[in-house]
Amino acid sequence: MDKKQGNIIEQHIEKAVLAIAGLVCVFILVKYVLLSPNVFKFDGEQLGPGQLDRHIEEQANKIKERINSEPVVKQQYEPNEPRFISKLDCSVNVAAGINWPVPSSVELKQERKYRIPAVGSVNDVFADSIRAAAYVPKEEITTENQQNEKSYEPNDVDLVTVQGSFDMAALKESFQSCFAGKEVREEWRDTSFARPVLAAVQLQRQSEDSNGKWSEWENVGRLKIEPYAAEFQVIENVNELPSGGVMVRMLKMSDPKVQVSLLQPEAYKIASAEEEWFPPVLHKKYLTALREKDLQEKRDEMAKQREEQKQEQDRMRQERKAARPQKAVASEAPGRGGGGMGADDYMKMMTGGAATKSTPARTVRDRRPDTTADDKPVKVAKPVDTTTAYDELNKITIKSRDFEKINDKIVFWAHDDSVEPGHNYRYRVRLGVFNPVAGTGQIVAEDAAYNDKAVLWSQFSDVTETVEIPLRMYFFPVDVQETAKQAEVQVCRYALGYWHSAQFKVKRGEVIGNHVDIEPNEKDAELTLPAEIDYTTGAVLVDLVAINDWTGEKNLQARHYFDVLYSYDGVKLERMSSKQMNWPEELRTRYNEVKSMEKKPKLALKAWGSTGDGGQQQRALPGAAPGRGRGGNEPMTAEDYMQMLRGGQPAK
Repeated sequence: MDKKQGNIIEQHIEKAVLAIAGLVCVFILVKYVLLSPNVFKFDGEQLGPGQLDRHIEEQANKIKERINSEPVVKQQYEPNEPRFISKLDCSVNVAAGINWPVPSSVELKQERKYRIPAVGSVNDVFADSIRAAAYVPKEEITTENQQNEKSYEPNDVDLVTVQGSFDMAALKESFQSCFAGKEVREEWRDTSFARPVLAAVQLQRQSEDSNGKWSEWENVGRLKIEPYAAEFQVIENVNELPSGGVMVRMLKMSDPKVQVSLLQPEAYKIASAEEEWFPPVLHKKYLTALREKDLQEKRDEMAKQREEQKQEQDRMRQERKAARPQKAVASEAPGRGGGGMGADDYMKMMTGGAATKSTPARTVRDRRPDTTADDKPVKVAKPVDTTTAYDELNKITIKSRDFEKINDKIVFWAHDDSVEPGHNYRYRVRLGVFNPVAGTGQIVAEDAAYNDKAVLWSQFSDVTETVEIPLRMYFFPVDVQETAKQAEVQVCRYALGYWHSAQFKVKRGEVIGNHVDIEPNEKDAELTLPAEIDYTTGAVLVDLVAINDWTGEKNLQARHYFDVLYSYDGVKLERMSSKQMNWPEELRTRYNEVKSMEKKPKLALKAWGSTGDGGQQQRALPGAAPGRGRGGNEPMTAEDYMQMLRGGQPAK
């Protein structure tokens, strides 16, 4: 076969083998002959022996230059704690030493699931009102002027306080069980969640209208004297919270001082000398003690007067006996052993003694129950000690230093200073606690409804009894002048802790009452009296209607009097009799109460520094002077107490 016609591979196989062998030889020549086989990687570069030496020498020179050069001063580290606290300080003062929530040492995982703890309920709820002259703010109260006397002025206030009790031990146990208890997986337990932080005390009220129907429940704001009232505003939805969310809000509120201020807020500083603020239950005890003190003082005064009258009667009787002739006296007196009374016996009788060897003389004084055989008054009952109310208040007052240690029931309260005179109210209250896992999705499925709720609420308390706020002004027709077609009206108004009254002659179409300037006399020089009293009632005298009718059941008697017609708005017409005997029973009772309180002696207002502070600090307690009352050896008498109210010290 011709070789040219064979397979092409067979024709060129020798050339291909020679080409491959040539390439392999060239690679070996370049790789292992032309290029050094000692190249290796150092400091991120491919270096041969010579290059390595030069590289190391360059690095050594650089290090030597840095060693020989001047030291470079680095920027000093500034702690970030002051900046962090300053940002939080926008609402409350946050102390660096407080117990900050400790971040969990376990990596947060979305699959964590917690149960929502039960908050419990509020029990033992009571409500009471106090009316007195107090130091009320005349400008907006802030942390800077909170304790500045110039920011306040004496004025009248109606303050309602609602108190309740709450089981803190049960609350702590519930949080511990849900976030760090045995039922929680060990890697999920978080002690920072297990410490409950109170978020709010929510007070709600209803008001009664003229038809006796109650309104819807409405929230009651904080007092005007609280500088942090806005910060205590309740935000329930976690999505509406400011930056930082619920954890930052918990940091602000976890300070024990803030927690105590939330639970037991300070009340107004009472200026009235005969009044003091207490929680409702203790306030009733305090008033009862004061009434008993007044009664005891009246009993002591009456006993003193009786003693003086008896002494005067005895003196006059002895003078009459001494004026009689001695012979007649001797013959008239029963004889001693059948004979007459001697001069010595007569002198003993005059001085209250007994005749010799005869029956002891018995006088009227001996038969009185409040004297003894030697004519000494019987010791009167010990006055009621009002310091008991102060002692009980100190026991229930929460100290900020002990707040974290509380593991029992606590007494808390809330105030309402927005009530209006002449209205009736009733209240209910509940407590709120921060939800530490709000907005995290780390809640079990059955409690998923609480995921967006920043506050966990307790149950509402029972509704309190009705709190009646009396009017501060009344007017009473006392006479009608038929010929002059005018009525004489007595207007009574409560001002700076006391009732005042003035009489006005009013004709048809005239407003009842007016402004009256007060001119204090020498007796009232030391009192704080208003410069003027506004007796304007807002009512207009419409007409005087003569009434002629009969009264009585069996024996009818004719009577003639006038009805005074008046109106506040020009539409609704009201009427009142000009004779007190024709007034309704409620109106007569109110008139007698006002007139009785108006007769009370007026005392000077308590100074700013001497008033109580809502139980947050030690009070200037009655009977706290050395040697008297609490801490002393003698009980405080009624005179000592009244002296203390006037700003003096107990008699020693």
